[in-house]
Amino acid sequence: MDFTRPLQHAIAVVDRWLEYNVATDPRLPGLSVGIIHHDRILFSKGYGYADLERHVRANATTCYRIASFSKIFTTVALLQLVEQGKLDLDTPVQHYLPWFASPADPHLDSITCRQLVTHTAGLDRDGERAQWLDFQFPVLEQIQAHIVEGATVYAPADRWKYSNYGFTILGEVIHQVSGMPYEEYVTRNVVERLGLELTGPTLTEPIRAHLATGYSRSFPHQAKEPFPHIETNAMASATGFSSNVVDLCRFMAAQFPGNTQLLQDKTKEAMRTIHSPKTDTSSAWGLGLSSWEVDERRLYGHSGGFPGFISRFGFDPEREIGVVVLVNAIDAPSSALVDNIWKCIHYFVKHADDFALEAPVSENFASGVGLYRNIWDDIELIALDNQPAFYSPGPEAPSESLYQLRYEKDDHYRMVAGSGSGHVGEILRFVRENGAVKKIVVGSDPFERVAAQA
Repeated sequence: MDFTRPLQHAIAVVDRWLEYNVATDPRLPGLSVGIIHHDRILFSKGYGYADLERHVRANATTCYRIASFSKIFTTVALLQLVEQGKLDLDTPVQHYLPWFASPADPHLDSITCRQLVTHTAGLDRDGERAQWLDFQFPVLEQIQAHIVEGATVYAPADRWKYSNYGFTILGEVIHQVSGMPYEEYVTRNVVERLGLELTGPTLTEPIRAHLATGYSRSFPHQAKEPFPHIETNAMASATGFSSNVVDLCRFMAAQFPGNTQLLQDKTKEAMRTIHSPKTDTSSAWGLGLSSWEVDERRLYGHSGGFPGFISRFGFDPEREIGVVVLVNAIDAPSSALVDNIWKCIHYFVKHADDFALEAPVSENFASGVGLYRNIWDDIELIALDNQPAFYSPGPEAPSESLYQLRYEKDDHYRMVAGSGSGHVGEILRFVRENGAVKKIVVGSDPFERVAAQA
């Protein structure tokens, strides 16, 4: 199936939906979104503000701290060394890092890289430090001291338990096996190989010049607090990366079948193989990758939380489509945003035949496109090629409230598809004053037009 037109329709709806949500949701000071299909970036755009105080608008090249997305870069680097025959995932970590041992913790002796990369090693999450609150990330010597004291809370392979320290250890494994510091290896062999211009495990000057300000949670009667930009030291391989949506779309494209810029296809298939099935308290996990379903389509990706930033990406390798959303606030609903974008994509793929190209619906329809409001709801009237439609632009997926319209006569349109609890089957009509559309009537409910904001 050719996904071009369904994706174009989804993007047209998502664009207006994100603009509305950033304008109405205090958790979203600014965000950037990217959508890729095969090797083409179909959509990349920013909304709101990268810096509220300086009124700097977010755009497609705005950089964000992507936090645990770093783990996917680390996984790729690790698997490159496996492909080169320099590393075995099932060899104990002590073979590569002799200091990874403790007389107080015999579990460390048998932990493998596979267990670290699948979060099944039993390591604690973040040691005993409070770096997520005091912003003082540990150096290697502090990590090593924690290991000596004992760092496991479960036996290896006993259960799934997320661990930032596990991926910190993997960064040191990459250092020892490759013979170059983690930051250098991943920059040479992942970032530069893909030509990513504003992506890296440390805060370079170009990244800093494009970096959004990260903000606190929203509290009643308080402005959001900006957070400082900080380095992650020894934890760069777990959480140090910064990037933008353009670069991350290229990174997702490298995960699609047939693209061997970073890894062979069989290695990428191994990344996506589920090692830890979904439970009530966790997603399913492959090698570094989280996996979940939206509308019964399996996606792969990761979320990332950093002081001032919450982000999410997910890709469908079979359809070769990827979505990434980056937000500069610690309480942003990024996972919901990404999943709702996927629901919109799936809707238009499923209903592609309902939006086939036809003759223009009405030469006057374009004059009615826009936002309308009454005391109960807002609705967005939109033209998808020549197919009219409307939806409610709230926080839920726009596809869940979407009504398809069919031109009947003059300024009258039949609601031919939509929720049975609404006015499906009835008429939507324009009400004009001096030729301009001032309101619409949906079934029996009038909505006043909302003036476009400058």
